[in-house]
Amino acid sequence: MKQREIRIEDLRQDFPEMPSDLRRMVESEVQRQMSTVSQGRRRKHMAKKTIISALAATMLLGTTVFAGIVYKMRIEPVGKYAMNTSIGTDASDSGKSGAAAGEQAQAVSDISDVRMTVSYLPEGMVDVGDGKYSYADNLYKGGVSVTFYKMDTGDAQFEMLTTDVRESEHVSVGGHEGVYFLLHGGEDEEVSFNQRMYVAYTDVHYVMEMYAASDVSREDVLKIAEGIRLEPVDDENAQDIVHAYEWSVYLASRSEAVVDWNPPGSVPKSAMADIHAVGESFAAAQVESPEDDWMGLGDVAVKVTDVQVSDNVSLLDESVFDSDGKEELRKETDASGKLRPAKIDYVRYGDGINSLNEVVCSREVPQKLVYVTVEYTNTGSEDLGEVLFFGSLMKIIERDGQMELYRGNAPCESAEWDEAVLRGAARYGEMWYYDVHGGERHNNYITNLKAGETAVVHMAWLVPEEELGCLYLNLDTHGGAYEIDPAGIGYVDIRQQGGE
Repeated sequence: MKQREIRIEDLRQDFPEMPSDLRRMVESEVQRQMSTVSQGRRRKHMAKKTIISALAATMLLGTTVFAGIVYKMRIEPVGKYAMNTSIGTDASDSGKSGAAAGEQAQAVSDISDVRMTVSYLPEGMVDVGDGKYSYADNLYKGGVSVTFYKMDTGDAQFEMLTTDVRESEHVSVGGHEGVYFLLHGGEDEEVSFNQRMYVAYTDVHYVMEMYAASDVSREDVLKIAEGIRLEPVDDENAQDIVHAYEWSVYLASRSEAVVDWNPPGSVPKSAMADIHAVGESFAAAQVESPEDDWMGLGDVAVKVTDVQVSDNVSLLDESVFDSDGKEELRKETDASGKLRPAKIDYVRYGDGINSLNEVVCSREVPQKLVYVTVEYTNTGSEDLGEVLFFGSLMKIIERDGQMELYRGNAPCESAEWDEAVLRGAARYGEMWYYDVHGGERHNNYITNLKAGETAVVHMAWLVPEEELGCLYLNLDTHGGAYEIDPAGIGYVDIRQQGGE
């Protein structure tokens, strides 16, 4: 089966900086329903595995009859806040789980590939690719994302646990039976993925999982699902087929021992010898041969030339922001452009089954603008086009010979908390601001970089003043803000006085 070409830039757009509540949800989901993922270069591998789209087909009166079997979708409560979703048959008892009922259903040896059509999207919502839909004025944030499972073990084998459930209901969309969940959490986020749906398409042996954000109404979520159709495709080389998990593979991964998926948050100091200083030039990518340089960065050198800290936003070019970005910037400043304090919530985790996440304490702290100047130089003899750049702001402290991610200060001695959650723009670790735009999407690309030429990029973040002393800039296009990767191209020490 053909795989479309995947670029790092596409992954950055498909998987933007996650709100903390969604990040915790994803982590707990992986812990509970393990789907093994290669740790090395996780972004690229996860993206290939999770580039999947789709929904729909037809169903009669909320049930599907296939080969003489009637399938019904069921939900059963688990603890106070969780629901188990399964597909039962007319031959199974109502109290049986999907896995138990599935023993009575035969595996399906040959399931056709399908393509998806969508007949309804809310006004202003656009298709951004790979089963993801978002509003044009808030691209790649919020919206709807759909995933499919190919039920090769039999439709009645489907079973999925959903935690943090506030409301649940059975629904029928496009003649197909499904369930809808409204989830707890995310109330303090501008956009949170607080809606979940499962829909059974047993006539073609697929199950859909939909994540929907708070910027999409329940009514529109159901109407989107209602307007989706699946059409079998005979040509396995077709470019528009739905990419789905095979349920047999998913079941096998769930049966394996659960491992700690949390990204590396601490490494020995000796493993981070490749830390660069401001003013030091280094290669933008590590490639062993020209054939490995699929990003075209082998002849590009990068250097941080300047770091400025300010209590106002006068250094920023506001024309870089879209309307939503300008509104967010206004929330962070007073009428004179001076930065307001940042809010930190201290959260104690619940298990999502018998307990919920709880904010145990909050405080406000002064915040600063960190404005970084980065130079990209073409050191080769040939002109380059579409040079990718990316910067993640990391907070790292040294403790007992270890370099570890900074998790926040305790608000008081008696408070028991698991995570300090920054609110507002200070929560962004990946590039909140950059003033060079290029490429097809007019985003983080230098459109042209001639031989010997240098391009200057300014990046910026909002940071609590107390954290200025633990800042490192990760310029690796594979890197992120939430894991320490000593195998990357190296971090730049941009620590400032006055912080940790």
